[in-house]
Amino acid sequence: MDLEIEWEDEVDTEETPFTVIPIPYLDTDMITKKVLSMKKDWVNRSEEFPFYTLGRCAYLDGKTDAYYKDLINQNNILVKEFDRLYLSIGNKLKDLLKEDIYLSHTLRVPGFHIFPSHPKFLSIAGKWHQDYPHTTLGLEEMDSYAFTLVIKLPASGGGMDYIDEFHQPQHFAYNEKDLVIHNGKTIHRIAGIKKYVSGEYRITLQGHIIRRDGVLEIFF
Repeated sequence: MDLEIEWEDEVDTEETPFTVIPIPYLDTDMITKKVLSMKKDWVNRSEEFPFYTLGRCAYLDGKTDAYYKDLINQNNILVKEFDRLYLSIGNKLKDLLKEDIYLSHTLRVPGFHIFPSHPKFLSIAGKWHQDYPHTTLGLEEMDSYAFTLVIKLPASGGGMDYIDEFHQPQHFAYNEKDLVIHNGKTIHRIAGIKKYVSGEYRITLQGHIIRRDGVLEIFF
């Protein structure tokens, strides 16, 4: 059984489980063009609607050989293409968490969710879930977080649905260039769209944080 979500034009982030850090200097138009130019590297994730990732990820690939196959080479490609973006994220997370944070060398680096517009997204949304990618990969749970960097949204907006402390469904609206951080334990899902417009995209950079060997690492 699905849940009806009340959309609000504005959400008071102080009353949500999410921390939002704007990064206004990001050139999200350039990042979008670069992601779209790498379409040959996208991984198709659904036969029912258009959903792709640029990069392998724990929650979809972590229990398969595909997660580790050619990992170093594919990580290097993403780091080369988006080096400034990773640096910006690392600096913002360092400021928030008050310590250095590093891209993992043995896990996948953060990658992209890509949703080309489609009428189906008017009536469907993502699956309700919590984030436990470290468990999928057999890692200990120590200082685990999840983050989303909003790159491109449809004109009608986009965001995340979540279940609040009173067990009520809520909608958290995204803004482009915002870095959204949470502990992953709040039940949440990718929100559907309010209006279908052909040719639009919903693009986000997705990542997770874990402490390994005393060091904070970011991965996908």
